[in-house]
Amino acid sequence: MPTPFLRAVVLGFVLAAGASTLADTIVQEGGLSGEAGPPTEHLIVLDQFDSMDGTRILNAVTLEFQTILFAEAVTNGEGGFIHLYASLSADYSYLNGPLIAETEAMIEDVVDNGDLPFSILYLDEDLVTVELVQPRDLAPWRGDGAVELMAMAQMTLVDDPPDVIDFFGSGMVTYVVTYDYDVQPACPADLDGDGTVDGADLGILLSCWGGSGAECDLDGDGSVDGADLGLMLTAWGPCD
Repeated sequence: MPTPFLRAVVLGFVLAAGASTLADTIVQEGGLSGEAGPPTEHLIVLDQFDSMDGTRILNAVTLEFQTILFAEAVTNGEGGFIHLYASLSADYSYLNGPLIAETEAMIEDVVDNGDLPFSILYLDEDLVTVELVQPRDLAPWRGDGAVELMAMAQMTLVDDPPDVIDFFGSGMVTYVVTYDYDVQPACPADLDGDGTVDGADLGILLSCWGGSGAECDLDGDGSVDGADLGLMLTAWGPCD
C-alpha cells in the first residue's frame, strides 16, 4: 500500500518484486521506493530470457510502466484561494543507454478556502506500454545474465500560498515485463517436419543464413549462423 506524506517530505512508492511463468510467457514485475524532492535514480535488474538451449524462441518483450498519483486537500474555511499542484513522473532507460519510456501523473487545481471546511480527493495515472519485436530490440533481453534499466523518478507537491491548508499525497510507480515465446518442437532441427534431419533441412537452413527467421534460428539468439549449423549437425539423422 502507498504511504501518505505531508507536503513534499516523504514519497510513498509501492515496492514489490517477483516473477512468474505461465504457458509461453514469463512475467517479471516490481516497483520503486523513495522520497520526494529532487529526481532520484533507481536501478531495476531483470533476468534475461533463457532460450533453454534453443528450445524456446523469444517473440516479443512487452514493457508496462504505470504511475499513479493520489492527493488530498483539507480546507479550513479561513478565506482565499489556494493553488494546488502535484506530479509524479518516472523516466525509464537502459543503463547508460537510450530512453525507453516516460510516465507522468499530474494534479492541478485552485480551491476556494472561503467556504465551510471540506476535503477533496484527487487521482491521476499514466500507463505506457512498449512492445519490442525486432531482433535488434530483443537482443539485449536474450541470454543467461541480467538486463539493467535505470528509472529516474520525481515527486512534487506544492500549495500556494503554503501552510494555509493541509495538502497530502502519495504515489505508486510500478513496472511489468512480459516475455512472450514459442516452444520449439522436440526435434527443432527437422525444419521440413519429415522426422529426419538431413540434407533437405540443411538446404532450408542455408536459405535462412544471415537472417533472423525464427524457424531456422535453432539457438534463439536472433540470427542464423554457424551456431545453428552446429546444432543441426549434432541432431543429424532420425529424430528420436
